[in-house]
Amino acid sequence: MKKSLKIFVIAGESSGDILASDLMASLLKKNKDISFFGVGGEEMKKIKGFKSLFDISDIAVMGFSEIIKNLFKIKKRIKQTVDAILKIKPDVVITVDAPGFNMAVVKAVKGKLSDTKFVHYVAPQVWAWKEKRAEKIANLFDYLLCFFSFEPKYFEKYGLKCFVVGHTAVKNVNGDKKRFLEKYNLSKNDVVVTMLPGSRRQMAERLLPIYRDVVDELYNKIPNLKVVIPVTETIDYFVFSETRLWKYEPLIIKEKQDRYDAFMASRASLCISGTAVLELAVAKVPTVVAYKISKLSYAIVKHFVKIKNVTLPNIVMGRAIVPEFIQDECNAENLTKALVKAIGNEKYRETLSKNYDEFLKKMNFADKKTPSDKGADAILSIIK
Repeated sequence: MKKSLKIFVIAGESSGDILASDLMASLLKKNKDISFFGVGGEEMKKIKGFKSLFDISDIAVMGFSEIIKNLFKIKKRIKQTVDAILKIKPDVVITVDAPGFNMAVVKAVKGKLSDTKFVHYVAPQVWAWKEKRAEKIANLFDYLLCFFSFEPKYFEKYGLKCFVVGHTAVKNVNGDKKRFLEKYNLSKNDVVVTMLPGSRRQMAERLLPIYRDVVDELYNKIPNLKVVIPVTETIDYFVFSETRLWKYEPLIIKEKQDRYDAFMASRASLCISGTAVLELAVAKVPTVVAYKISKLSYAIVKHFVKIKNVTLPNIVMGRAIVPEFIQDECNAENLTKALVKAIGNEKYRETLSKNYDEFLKKMNFADKKTPSDKGADAILSIIK
């Protein structure tokens, strides 16, 4: 007979919501007697019995200046989460990404719950910046679930047990081009360009005006252009309202499967730096990366960052295989020029496809077992 378990899961943004929901589903496959509690979004709410303490948009904040503006609300949500954990006394607390919020919560509760295990899912990129944070992570958490095989060495030297589970991108990107074209009545001759402004409103507020200007320029060059914007629950209303008055109104999609179908139908993509870039690499979509944060946040980040690139494929390859436009370079002129090249330059597209193949080989994505199943096995193995 399997043990009845109480598991508290915290996801701080939409990408974490997807990771957490997959992990929760895998845990339930292996042990149906689990009660889930915590903070999450629409995907986690699909798990039977789960109810989020509050809307994750309250803590989906990025950048130092943005956090300062929302500090009172974030502190309130930290206390609410801490109080819930102390009341429930779960067997395991699983925090997913969002290290700032999650580390504050765990720091407040760990010493008060001697029988609870603390697991963090998604290793902070200490290999890119703030390497000393690895020691802080090791002091707070009992276990760490890592995407990549090169990550554990940064944490294990401080005594933190790590499990390499792999990245979900390979398993998630199972889209169907034909299904997408038929569902939205698009022609095979349409040039589909997917644009992703991220899951945080602050980032979308900065990028959407630039994306609008890019769309205007692209339509002048490509009359059969079809722009698709996948959205998450944290910004869906904002994106709808912002794009409603665009000269060329884009197709807004909300379903997770539609997102991956759109990738397969896309000739190119304009994307914020993040998990989506990896998913687009798996789908072999020529991608242009846009990244823009507040001047204060960028000045602070520049002081700590040890690497030249912000995009994982470029970091791993040691060169810019995917064009990145950061801060002042993130403007409509540069992005449009790069997208036109990605759409129409066949030699460039062939070279990028080969670079994607090399990148994915380096990432060792051949394992057939899903990351969520490996993560579930790891978590269940630590519960006595």
